[in-house]
Amino acid sequence: HHFPITPTTNTLSFYMVYMCHHLKPTTVSTYLSSICHLLEPYFPYVRVARSSPMVSRSLGGMKKLRGLQPTRCKCALSREDLTSIIRHLPITPNHDDRLFIAMLLTGFFSLLWLGELTFPDNIQKRSFKKLTMCHSLSIETSHFSFSLPFHKVDHFYVGNMVMIKALPDSPVDPLHHMLSYIACCDMSFPLLPTLWITQLGLPPTYSWFVSHLQNLLGDDVAGHLLHSGGATALALAGVSDNIIQ
Repeated sequence: HHFPITPTTNTLSFYMVYMCHHLKPTTVSTYLSSICHLLEPYFPYVRVARSSPMVSRSLGGMKKLRGLQPTRCKCALSREDLTSIIRHLPITPNHDDRLFIAMLLTGFFSLLWLGELTFPDNIQKRSFKKLTMCHSLSIETSHFSFSLPFHKVDHFYVGNMVMIKALPDSPVDPLHHMLSYIACCDMSFPLLPTLWITQLGLPPTYSWFVSHLQNLLGDDVAGHLLHSGGATALALAGVSDNIIQ
C-alpha cells in the first residue's frame, strides 16, 4: 500500500479502522497497544502517535459504529402472561404447579423480588432465617398476608408485613391460588414450618422458579421481571409513582 515503515498517526488510524471491521473496537485497541509496546525499541515515538487525537478519535468513531451490540431486553410480565400461564395448567395440577402459581401471583401483586420468595442457588448464601414461615400467614375473605423475614437493611429486624388483596371472579385471583396451594401443602407436609415448599419437601430455589417460568413463557423472561411486571401493571392502572415505590 506504499505506507511508510515508520509508524505515523495516519498508519495507526488506518490500521484501527481496518481492524475494527473484523474485530471489536475494544479488542483492536488492546492489539494496537501491544503492537506499540513491541515497536517502541525501534520507533521511540510510536507512543506519541498512538496517543494522538487522530488515533483516539478514530477509535471513538469505530466504537460508535461497531462497538454497540444490540441489547436484548427481557419482556416484563403482564396480567395477560399470568392468565396464559394459568390456562396452561393441567386440569389437576400437582403440588409444584400450585406452588409455582401461588408464588408467581404473590410476587406479582405484592411487588416482591424473586429473591425474597426463593432460596439462593448458592448454598453458602442460604439462611433459614430468611425463609417465610407458614405460621405468619393470615387468610381473610378479602385478602391474605404474611410476614417477610428481616434483611440487612431492616434496622429494627422486624421484617415486613405483606398484604395482597383478593380478585374475586378473576382467573389470576391470588387468594384462590394461595388457598389451593395451602390445601395441597397441608396434606403433603403438615409438619414443615416454611410457607413455600416444593414436592420434594425443600424450599424452592431461584433457578427452580425461573426454569418453570421459562418453560411456559420462553427465555425472554427472567426472575427480576416479577417485580417490574407488577410495578408496570400498577402504573398502567393509574396508580401514582409514590404509592408504587
